[in-house]
Amino acid sequence: MSSPSTTYSGDITLNGDEQTPVKIVDPENVHVKSGAVDGDLKILNAEYVYTNTPAGDTTDIGAIETEISGTIEDGYLESDGVSGDVLIVDAEDVFIEHDAVSGNLQIVGDEQRFHDESDTSPLSRKQYDDGVTGWDRELSVTEPETGVSVTGGQNSVRIENSEAVFELYVTGWNNNIRVDGYGSLRLHLVGSNNTVEVSAYTDVTVATETGHENTVSVDDFPVEDLIKTSQSAAYREAFMGRKKITYQVPAMSEDYCPGCGATADAVIERHQEDAFFFFGYPIYQFEAGSGSYECEECSTNAHPDVRLSESERKDLFR
Repeated sequence: MSSPSTTYSGDITLNGDEQTPVKIVDPENVHVKSGAVDGDLKILNAEYVYTNTPAGDTTDIGAIETEISGTIEDGYLESDGVSGDVLIVDAEDVFIEHDAVSGNLQIVGDEQRFHDESDTSPLSRKQYDDGVTGWDRELSVTEPETGVSVTGGQNSVRIENSEAVFELYVTGWNNNIRVDGYGSLRLHLVGSNNTVEVSAYTDVTVATETGHENTVSVDDFPVEDLIKTSQSAAYREAFMGRKKITYQVPAMSEDYCPGCGATADAVIERHQEDAFFFFGYPIYQFEAGSGSYECEECSTNAHPDVRLSESERKDLFR
């Protein structure tokens, strides 16, 4: 891409080999990653602009040294990808991440602009454990410690986390991400029609949301995980003779927890019985009671200890 004017078809990536200032003409989508432009960036006549970098300053871009045109689908400006100024003309969608431009960002003539005023910045992308860039790609990440990035369109990502606190940065459109595990997720969104599904055991905070029709959903807490002893298990354990037993059953009619008052996905009711059992069946009941409730907020069974025991840690090093 070092010639003054170059015609391309398909995707392009700016990674530092281009003479600046660079002009990109009529691309479908442009993704500007954090730290991509060491200079000014000017967006002219774009349809939709999604930006987590504040705009409003004027730019003074000199004579263009590299012009990129043709049938351009997706353009990617990588971190540390451009040492100088960039002009993007007549793009359909432009996605700009946090701190993408070291100089000024000017946006002129856009049809619609989305910008989150949040000052909650993510970690440097260089610190992230893994990521995917492109269209219709797949990625699987196990136990990230810092972060995962998803850039582009129609990507499918599966994240299995343990107890880590990590970030997920989604840039683009129609990406689908599934997060499972027991960690804490800090989410940054820039784009549209992205879907993030999170397990009931993962705490999620949406730190940045720039765009429209993005969906973040958390699984309902499985009521079965609150039950330490079911009625059938308590009966089997009693087996023969007079026994006092305790068990829990789902309280399906409760929308909030009578025990702690929290709005809850899952509520259980604790039962006690004093009965005479014959082969696991209560044939005579002396006393029975109920009315003690727990939910995923107040039950000790809702947040199991997933840390390794001392013996398990020792086994890892044998």
